[in-house]
Amino acid sequence: MDAVHVLVGIAGGTLVVLTVQSALRAFVLPRAVHVPFVRLVFVSSRRLFHLILRIRGAHDHVTRDRLLVYWAPLSVLLLPAAWLVSAWLGGAALFWAVESDGVRRALTVSGSSLLTLGFAAPAGFGATLIAFMEAAVGVGLLALVITFLPAIHAAFGRRELVVAMLDARAGSPPSSLRLLERHHRFSGFDRLDDAWPEWERWIVDVGESHSTHAMLVFFRSANPAHSWVNAAGTLLDAANLRMSAIDSPSDGNAAAWMFLQAGTAVLCRIAGFYQITTALKESSVTRREFDDALDELVTAGLPVVEDRDLAWERFSVRRAEYDHALLGLSTLVEAPPAMWSSDRRPPFRMPPLLGPRSLRRAGA
Repeated sequence: MDAVHVLVGIAGGTLVVLTVQSALRAFVLPRAVHVPFVRLVFVSSRRLFHLILRIRGAHDHVTRDRLLVYWAPLSVLLLPAAWLVSAWLGGAALFWAVESDGVRRALTVSGSSLLTLGFAAPAGFGATLIAFMEAAVGVGLLALVITFLPAIHAAFGRRELVVAMLDARAGSPPSSLRLLERHHRFSGFDRLDDAWPEWERWIVDVGESHSTHAMLVFFRSANPAHSWVNAAGTLLDAANLRMSAIDSPSDGNAAAWMFLQAGTAVLCRIAGFYQITTALKESSVTRREFDDALDELVTAGLPVVEDRDLAWERFSVRRAEYDHALLGLSTLVEAPPAMWSSDRRPPFRMPPLLGPRSLRRAGA
């Protein structure tokens, strides 16, 4: 065996190992890690979808959503196919290095072994071991995907349950003002305050599931007017307003504070994984928008604090902690327009294929 065969064999074995490692990191590892292979598949497919959108001249959200809803699920289904192709080529390099019977023979034996078809048998003990190894890789990759697809679907269902519930509680698209007004009108703040622990569990579950399976971030809601990012932003702003501007002291402030802390941490962690950063540490909500919101709450009969300067100071400081993450994620998932979130998101920039790039706020 000459040096060329040795080098090709090492390259093929390395490719197979990296393929298996990529699959394990993407589906099994219980934390968000950057997997170049997964990034390549998702960004490539997104570039294709955006090319189709440009060709069709789709600019409004409903038309874009109608096509983009297929992007993330299709990309997930493309992952096992891409892994199999990678393992097939790696195995073919190993067979070529061991058998030296030509590229076509190596590709045939590798494909037969990987898919356990058995129509092309390898010759020699070393090639047989490689065939057994490749068959295990093929079966293992397919089993891995089949095993974790239900977990991804279950996490998506848990996320969308609260997103859909906000349709009646906060409107569509959701608004923190409508959430406060409707609870005040129909059930009182006691019922709203009782809901903060439930929403805290929801946002923590979103953080855990979307960190374990990062592709869930891009799964779109069944309703084009819904988005998990907008839902999270609505609840965060509602909790912020509840603490900063509503004159109704009770234990609900403590529950709202705990939700706000948990939600801020989740959004910032997910945004950090996608390199969403900003040089601005301030709220994108202006003082005028804040005062207009308080006027609307007063008109609806809510008990708003008299010292609006203090209320604004409290609200803006807390809002600045999650503002960049909320707006950056709104851009990343192309969320539908919603109050104080995707209605002011920075323009979308296509990420590079092979390396992360920070998504910065406009003007940062």
